[in-house]
Amino acid sequence: MPFGLKLRRTRRYNVLSKNCFVTRIRLLDSNVIECTLSVESTGQECLEAVAQRLELRETHYFGLWFLSKSQQARWVELEKPLKKQLDKFANEPLLFFGVMFYVPSVSRLQQEVTRYQYYLQVKKDVLDGRLRSSLEQGIRLAGLAVQADFGDYNQFESHDFLREYVLFPMDWTQDEAVLEELTQKVAQEHRTHRIITEMTYTSVFSSWESS
Repeated sequence: MPFGLKLRRTRRYNVLSKNCFVTRIRLLDSNVIECTLSVESTGQECLEAVAQRLELRETHYFGLWFLSKSQQARWVELEKPLKKQLDKFANEPLLFFGVMFYVPSVSRLQQEVTRYQYYLQVKKDVLDGRLRSSLEQGIRLAGLAVQADFGDYNQFESHDFLREYVLFPMDWTQDEAVLEELTQKVAQEHRTHRIITEMTYTSVFSSWESS
């Protein structure tokens, strides 16, 4: 840490002084970042700090949420001081960044980084079971996700690595034989895609919108 600055650790926060605190934010790619804020900083200021790290301009589609003391997801009220909300309602001072408002068509999203964050949110919601899909649609979405995350099919001598990659909601993969069959279908779906660009992320949304 620069200048040999040391943080005092309290029960809930890393505290730089009585006027500042450090909070953690889990991003949609599961990485966790830290933000140093004033105790008077609003949720919006924290969101803008996250957006700056991501080089994201279209912040109006996104928000921050936390787990309440009853383990329920609760959105941060962006116009109010963040620390007061965490002290009063949060189980711990860990925030989650995510999509708050969905658009009817991905064509409304101007930045590639915005489309990428939407892609991560949709992927997470499908895998967590919050967005339901048919088997056929799930295979197509998984094939597009592999293309987006790993690139073209012909780069790989084998698709064995897919066995270590989470492709489907947990309730689809209880049977090993079924999981193997689905994984092979995803590999075949991946074969049909070429050239990873932002269009791959758009394809994920297009597939979801057409369902």
